[in-house]
Amino acid sequence: MAKIKDYIEVTKPRSVLLLVFTALAAALVAVKIYPTGPHVLIIIALALILGTGGTNALTCYIDRDIDAQMSRTKHRPIPSGRIEPKKALIYSLILIFIGTVLVYFLHPLAALFMLLGVADSALVYNAITKRKSPLNIILGAPAGGMPVLVAWSAIAGKVEFVPVMMAILIIFWTPIHIWSLALYFSDDYEKARVPMLPVVTSPETTIRWIAFFALALVAFSLFLISNFGKIYLIVSIAIGIVIATLSVRLLFKPTKNISWQLFKFSSPYLFLIFLAMILDCWI
Repeated sequence: MAKIKDYIEVTKPRSVLLLVFTALAAALVAVKIYPTGPHVLIIIALALILGTGGTNALTCYIDRDIDAQMSRTKHRPIPSGRIEPKKALIYSLILIFIGTVLVYFLHPLAALFMLLGVADSALVYNAITKRKSPLNIILGAPAGGMPVLVAWSAIAGKVEFVPVMMAILIIFWTPIHIWSLALYFSDDYEKARVPMLPVVTSPETTIRWIAFFALALVAFSLFLISNFGKIYLIVSIAIGIVIATLSVRLLFKPTKNISWQLFKFSSPYLFLIFLAMILDCWI
């Protein structure tokens, strides 16, 4: 039973849950335009649970040397010795393979987006740029938007304006989430020699970049108002005010505590704004 728990943990289930939720939000919006049976939604959900979980396990395998040096991550299944690296690699590739095959049978374009997400997250971000450039998360952010494109293309068989905008919203969100976390644990990243933005520049500069992306996120969210209704309008403005307020506070008082508040609110923000999209389409 402990081993099963370890293999679930290495997939980072909380991350999987949020990514799959955003994808299902896109799927539920798409179904209103391209009606399909509930079995398609079940296949999409299962494929993305496997695909995103497998990608996370693969990134844990790639980052095992970094994770072992950081207080926040040294107790993860691979660096703590609960899962052997080779077994974690095989496990991750099996999950990715099954997830990709499942969506391929819905539409090949969905499988392509799945693989692009894996490549950007595991290779571009974790294997290459995370170790070499402070722009790492900018280059790795598109991976977060890929589940949305997987879900939409699996149903529609093509990519359209709305899912692209939904994916870009996640791309804007990603640096806020990651930099806020990296700022709070900057000593860990510095010890592991990972050139995250808070390590290579001052905390004040990092915080201002976080604030800039947060304000850009709020502004960008308003572009989607015309594609949804009153619920999205109310929710996006209400939670946008919270993000904007925290961002302005950061601009004038760049402290780690306020940055951490922004980090803690960033996950509910993404959940709420995508929930608003679902409710607008189905209520």
